[in-house]
Amino acid sequence: MSDSYTIFPSILPEEDTYGALELMDEVDSWILQGIAAAHPTETVNGQSAALEIADWITGRHAPDEIDGMVEIIKESEPPRSDIDLTPALNDDENHRLV
Repeated sequence: MSDSYTIFPSILPEEDTYGALELMDEVDSWILQGIAAAHPTETVNGQSAALEIADWITGRHAPDEIDGMVEIIKESEPPRSDIDLTPALNDDENHRLV
């Protein structure tokens, strides 16, 4: 009998996704707050803690969308509440800023 174990692929995270802590390590908090300021919700806004924002973003957006939003915020000037992040979003209904 083999001592190897099999894990169902459906419970393994996709390799190309961000976790909230990983996003926090890779992106400055002012950028995360800029994303939340551009599209405030009942859950997060530009005054929310960066970890809350990172958790909210990673739970709702694909990595390419997150990368796109980060680039838009990096290239923009305040006030970030006036920024349109929709060019970074996929057409997928599941990945809309709400």
